[in-house]
Amino acid sequence: MAKIKIRTADVVTFAVVFILVSSVFGLFVYRQDSSSQLPDNAFTYKDVTFYEQSDGFFGVYLLRADGQVQPVSFRLDPREMDQIEIHNERMTTRISNADKIYTVFNPNLDINYGKVAVAIGEVARLLPLTTKNQVVSTDAYIEDSEPINPDVPVRNCDNIPAGVIIIVFEIGDENKIGGSGKCLKVEGTNEDNLIKAADRLGYMLVGIV
Repeated sequence: MAKIKIRTADVVTFAVVFILVSSVFGLFVYRQDSSSQLPDNAFTYKDVTFYEQSDGFFGVYLLRADGQVQPVSFRLDPREMDQIEIHNERMTTRISNADKIYTVFNPNLDINYGKVAVAIGEVARLLPLTTKNQVVSTDAYIEDSEPINPDVPVRNCDNIPAGVIIIVFEIGDENKIGGSGKCLKVEGTNEDNLIKAADRLGYMLVGIV
C-alpha cells in the first residue's frame, strides 16, 4: 500500500470540527431524566443517553460551560468502550491543564494514513472544548519523514517541556490508552481499532468513563 503524506494544515482542517467560542470552556455530560420516554434509536449507558444515528455514529448531548447544549457524535459504540483498556486515567487532568498539545504519529509506516488522520481528528476536535486554554493541537511526526517535510515538527516523549502534552497515535499489539507522565499513547492493533481507541479517549475527555 502506498504511503500518503499528510500536511499539518490538512489534518488540522479535518480535525477541528467545531467553531471555537472564546467564552466556552469544558463539556459536561447532559444526563436526561430517566423518567423521560426515549425514542426508538436511543439507549442509556452509564447514566448517559445516546442516540444511534442513521450513519452508524452514536450521538450524545453535552452541556457546555456557557449553558448551551453541544451535540457530539462518536464512531465507537459506548457499550464497547470497556473493551479498550485504560492504563493512564490521570492523563485527562494533564490534558485539560495543558498549554500546548502535539498529536504525533510515525510518517514512515506502510499503513492507511487517511484513517490515522480520522483517529487524530476524533481527539483533536474535542481539545479546544475540554482544555482550560482552549488548545488547538499541532500535528507532528515522531521521526523525520522520508523525504523530510520542513513544515511538520518532530516531537517525541523525551524531555517534554512544562505545559506540553504529547499524544502519540500508533499501531501496536493492543487496543488501549497508555503512556505515562506528559506522554499519552493511543494504540490500536490496526487502523480501525486505532480510531476506536481515539474515540475511547474522546469519551474520557468529555467525562464519559
